[in-house]
Amino acid sequence: MIFNILGLAALAHLMVDFFQYLEINFKPFNCNLCWGFWLSLFPLVIQYGTQGFLAAAMTGVTSEVIYRLIQRL
Repeated sequence: MIFNILGLAALAHLMVDFFQYLEINFKPFNCNLCWGFWLSLFPLVIQYGTQGFLAAAMTGVTSEVIYRLIQRL
């Protein structure tokens, strides 16, 4: 499960950067937390059942943490 969370969080961060490059500036496309949650919600719920909701929330938070760590560099 941890690899799914980290992988989807990294993918969400890359997608937000891509949408910002295309100048699409409305939620959920410009927010790492939102995009990480919505991107991972359906695959994780299908794979893990009701625990997928918690995993999707963790994915969104992880994506936001990745964003903030990169901003510090």
